[in-house]
Amino acid sequence: MKPILIRFFFFFACSMLVHGFAYAQSNQKYVALAPNLKKQFLDSQAIYLPSIAFYADARFQERIQIAPEKYYLETKNNLFSWLIAPLDTIYICFQVFPFQLAQTWQPYPVQINPIDFAAAERAKFQINTTSSQDFFGGNSIQKNGSLSRGVGFGNNQSLGLQSALNLQLSGQLTPNLTLTAALSDANIPLQASGSTNQLKEFDQVFIQVHNENLKIIAGDFWLNNPNYSDFLIYKKRGQGLTGSYQWKVKNGQIYTQTTAGLSKGKFQRQIIQGKEAVQGPYRLTGANNEPYIMILSGTEKIYIDGRLLTRGQEYDYIIDYNTAELTFTSRNMITKDVRIVAEFQYADQNYSRSLLQHTSRFENKKIQLWIGAYQEQDLKNQPLQQILTSEQKLSLSQVGDQLNTAAIPGYENVGFLENANMYQMKDSLGYDSIFVLSVNPQLAHYRCTFTQVGAQQGDYILAGINASGAYYQWVKPENGVSQGNYAPIRKVETPQRKQMLSSGLALQLTPWLKIYPGGVS
Repeated sequence: MKPILIRFFFFFACSMLVHGFAYAQSNQKYVALAPNLKKQFLDSQAIYLPSIAFYADARFQERIQIAPEKYYLETKNNLFSWLIAPLDTIYICFQVFPFQLAQTWQPYPVQINPIDFAAAERAKFQINTTSSQDFFGGNSIQKNGSLSRGVGFGNNQSLGLQSALNLQLSGQLTPNLTLTAALSDANIPLQASGSTNQLKEFDQVFIQVHNENLKIIAGDFWLNNPNYSDFLIYKKRGQGLTGSYQWKVKNGQIYTQTTAGLSKGKFQRQIIQGKEAVQGPYRLTGANNEPYIMILSGTEKIYIDGRLLTRGQEYDYIIDYNTAELTFTSRNMITKDVRIVAEFQYADQNYSRSLLQHTSRFENKKIQLWIGAYQEQDLKNQPLQQILTSEQKLSLSQVGDQLNTAAIPGYENVGFLENANMYQMKDSLGYDSIFVLSVNPQLAHYRCTFTQVGAQQGDYILAGINASGAYYQWVKPENGVSQGNYAPIRKVETPQRKQMLSSGLALQLTPWLKIYPGGVS
């Protein structure tokens, strides 16, 4: 039995070898590849890639080697193309399988519709609008931002609504005008923190339209002094409208700038006496020694011994703009001998302050001519915290230049109030209109405000503090000299105005000699 099986397998193997050799000879393909061909279709059946060979002659006797980076074979469609064309025609020889590798076999046709799940999800939240009007300049304006609404409530507070807006616009309004705008309203009654080097404003409106010659800014802006004048120096934060324009003339160039708006703060320069080994906090005060002020963020300049410091926890100092407190870092050790100077702007809540500014300049290679005007004043008819009667306004109008005497009576007949320190007006020791603390509802009809006026400048002293606040006591003058330091008056901040006009001329006499005659008023 075994010799029969051996003979069978021997004849089967021989027949397979003969059949394979005959099949290989019958599936051998030859194609000529011209140097200028774009794509050459080789065969409709699948190509056996290891059998590919290149020849230099049509008789297929001179075999050559061609690097794979010189040609590209698309195996799916059997398309051949040269990446680096040869100088002459090349012949390719290869073997094929008796079938197509990319051929599909299926009893029934299958149709698959691809689904874009991301687009389907976006379509659920898409709002179809009927109006195509665009208020921001159409497609030429890039717009991005956010608008949020929130509701807050609790067991110890009422229902409240919070809102926040953040909008940025940029792009071309016209072929020669560019728009840049940033509008933010976070509904936060606080300023940016002064512990970092860079500040981020919570509430800001900034709209700028500009080109090469024109610049117009509306909203919040910084107004800096021109760098060509040594007299009219300022750096103010304002809110309103400012514009500048420059143009060329025959003999030079003209520049002009005009600003109209509201000043956000009042300037103050304060010299601080350092304390030995005390880094802070040091309190900043107003121009009239106001103890509680709010510093405008980013307006401060702090100097130690004439050296300008840098804000930031990792640098020289930090500042709390809301409490006006300055603290120095360990990079600058404070002693009693250092000279500290703080320049800043603070919010003055007495009056609204208007701001007007104009600058014009002409210059060429030999001459510079400029004129500048600056005005900042309180609007006397728009007080913010002070409410004055007609009689009080008349009294203030007669003060003149003695602004430290601008005061109004600090007592008012309001009847008896239970939750306040009430006073009785009476005569004592030959002195009339003296206020005495009283709890008698029939006599205590006056509510008084006392102001510290300095030693031996008033007739009252601080007697103590109770549940209703501080209360004061009258002391008898001696030899006509007051013995107290408080008076029943209320000081009034008077409206002020600052005006300045500057002009100048610069002559370039020689390349190394320049004269600056100028004037200021």
